[in-house]
Amino acid sequence: MLPLGGASFRERPDLEPDLLNFKKGWMSLLDGNGEADELDGEIDLRTCTDVPEFAVQRNYGFQIHTREGIYTLSAMTSGIRRNWIEALRKNVHPVSIPDVTKLSESNKENTFSATRHSQRPDDLRVGSEVKQRKVELTNSRQGSFDYVELSPLSPSEERDQRSEDRKRWFETPSGGDVALARRVSTTVLSEEEKKRLNEEIEAKWKELERLPLREAKQTPLACLLGGGRNKSGGENAGALDKQIQSLKTQLEKAKKDLESQRGGNVGVVPPGLISQTCGSQFVRTSLLLLVDMKTGFKESESCERSLAQMEATHQQLISELQRHHEWEIQRLRQEKDQLLAEEAAATASVIEAIRTAHKEELQREVEKARAFQHGGSSGHEIIRRQHQTDVESLRRDLQALSERYSQKCLEVGSLTQAGAEREREVQRCQREGQELLRQNQELNRRLSQEIGKLRAFVAGNGPNEEGLKGGKNCAELEVLLRVKENELQYMRQEISCLREDLQNMQKDKRYASEKYKDIYAELNNIKTRSEREIDQLKEHLRLAMAALREEAALRNSVGE
Repeated sequence: MLPLGGASFRERPDLEPDLLNFKKGWMSLLDGNGEADELDGEIDLRTCTDVPEFAVQRNYGFQIHTREGIYTLSAMTSGIRRNWIEALRKNVHPVSIPDVTKLSESNKENTFSATRHSQRPDDLRVGSEVKQRKVELTNSRQGSFDYVELSPLSPSEERDQRSEDRKRWFETPSGGDVALARRVSTTVLSEEEKKRLNEEIEAKWKELERLPLREAKQTPLACLLGGGRNKSGGENAGALDKQIQSLKTQLEKAKKDLESQRGGNVGVVPPGLISQTCGSQFVRTSLLLLVDMKTGFKESESCERSLAQMEATHQQLISELQRHHEWEIQRLRQEKDQLLAEEAAATASVIEAIRTAHKEELQREVEKARAFQHGGSSGHEIIRRQHQTDVESLRRDLQALSERYSQKCLEVGSLTQAGAEREREVQRCQREGQELLRQNQELNRRLSQEIGKLRAFVAGNGPNEEGLKGGKNCAELEVLLRVKENELQYMRQEISCLREDLQNMQKDKRYASEKYKDIYAELNNIKTRSEREIDQLKEHLRLAMAALREEAALRNSVGE
């Protein structure tokens, strides 16, 4: 008897191991509409014929087929449902080995879709065969015994069933991929990317083949009867869930890699959607073809369907890329025309502003000339005072520029002197470095001579009566050798320090030379500007003197 309900049920240790999560009450009985029926009750398992999975609207469902009727149950998790089905099959008929291949889809959450009638002919044929087999088993065994004996599949049938399930899973596109394929343009993969994707697909395929999908089939009957050993099924289920999550994570990572590789596309369409659609279609088609290659193309129709699907996908990618390229060219042309129009409008506005400023300046000059003609002597006096004021301001500016020029000359002289001093310091450091190198070479030569003498001494003095004296001489030579090596190391450190100082001085020299060039260029600019201002002052002075002479001549003519 199978107890049902929430927290209130009868505990039966002989039929309720911990693996089934009886104490948690994570299972409910459903009516024909998929809603929770009664919370308390019992099911007689003595007339049980089959325990298949069943798609319900929420959670994970399965059915118990008995002579009295069919009971639909709903579990909270796929692990609880799998444990229930295994326990029911094994407890009803403990002599049989359960066929765990029926639980291949237990890790996927059931989805209640209204489009279940639009199945493929292969799925309908498989479903009808399964139903017919169940009816035959029920009719044949009702007269003789009240249980179902599940026989294991042969290796070839098991391999065919696995390949067919995977092929059907890869052929079925998700709703998101179909929507993206309708809305987003894709890009063509290069040869290197295809090669890399093929390698990743092969690696993922090997990982899929290494998944322990059949471990529950080898679990002995005693694992369900002992309280302390009931944790193995849960651990296997947890490991399987972890591996499935890992594969999903790797698939998402591959999609992100494709998106990052397509990230250079510019346009209104997001490159992430393009890469996801392209990557999903190509991965599905490649995995389907790889499945057919693994199974050896046992069905010619499957091979032709896979190749046709890959060719159609490739043609679709090419057409989408061409449309995207044409749209991109059109967009760039529109942007070019818009930029040209904006530049032409800006140029016209600048020209108009220049013309307006020129007209205003010309009008001011004409007004000044008219005022000078009609002003008389008072106008001449005003112009003369204004001219003197301008001359004084220009003289002050010239004096300030002369002072700045003198200051810059002094700075250039000091910088030149500092640069010469640095150059002399650099030359001195170079000489010291050469001297140190020469000393280093001398020390190396002497060290080589000492080593040669030591070797000759050791080779000449064998094991004789003067061995003790030779050992003493060897010890002294070793001490001397260590001293020489320390001196050599010190000299090398000194050389490295001098080289660093030399490099720093060279950097300072380059900095000083660059600063000298900048100051020299600035002085040249100041000199040029001063000469130009002096010429302007001379021209103003000449005009002022001419105006004064004209005024004096006019007064003389008026006095006469």
